[in-house]
Amino acid sequence: MSISFYSLVNKTKIGLHTLISSVVDPQSCLRCGSDANFILCDSCLKIFFDPGFSIKRCSVCGKQLISEKDMCLNCRDEPLLLHTDSVYPIHPYRLWKKELLFQWKINGNRTFSFTAASLYNQVLCSKYNTIPIVPVPPRPGKIFSKGWDQMHDISKILHKMYGRTILYILKRTEKKQQKKLTREERLHQMGHLYEIKKNIKCIPEEVVIIDDIMTTGVTLENCAELLKKAGVKKVHAVTLFIAD
Repeated sequence: MSISFYSLVNKTKIGLHTLISSVVDPQSCLRCGSDANFILCDSCLKIFFDPGFSIKRCSVCGKQLISEKDMCLNCRDEPLLLHTDSVYPIHPYRLWKKELLFQWKINGNRTFSFTAASLYNQVLCSKYNTIPIVPVPPRPGKIFSKGWDQMHDISKILHKMYGRTILYILKRTEKKQQKKLTREERLHQMGHLYEIKKNIKCIPEEVVIIDDIMTTGVTLENCAELLKKAGVKKVHAVTLFIAD
């Protein structure tokens, strides 16, 4: 990384002990098993940092296409993303990438936040460079109980290190974790998960939602519909993973 170790700490306030632990107690790379300071070794980081711009993707959900021409079968047969103008999921949620998300999101390995933020920024620079970012908010009480939230970390890093404009204009109303719900239960929650915060005076014409993973698409569609009702004309989304 080109930014110094102490600069990371001072700019983002994520925690000195978090970064020190990754240096004094090296981990094993989740992909190949060699020594690594930030979950992945240098060689595997290069693979992870490939945003897949050359991959043929669904024009609606961004999923990698295999034999389809423009749209995946799910988006053709059961369209869900009606208010989201474009979605760019960077990686498929498979194999070692599942463990990567688990270590970051569930086990709380916050060193990965810097790696993930760098990849988000790469996609943002290429596709949505000057557009303000709206992070998907955590469930009520999560930061208080756990002390952090992965997308809150990403938002802070994108702002402090890369100068991105972050708009915290969404609020989550449902406390239940989405991962504990079936697809049918998630679809049933459409329109009941989030709301626009009160006293928001300035709503831009175009925004980019960021989230860690897209599973059914319900979260993105909920947020996009709310933002459009509030006056946003175009809503895009970038996620680190897509479950396919």
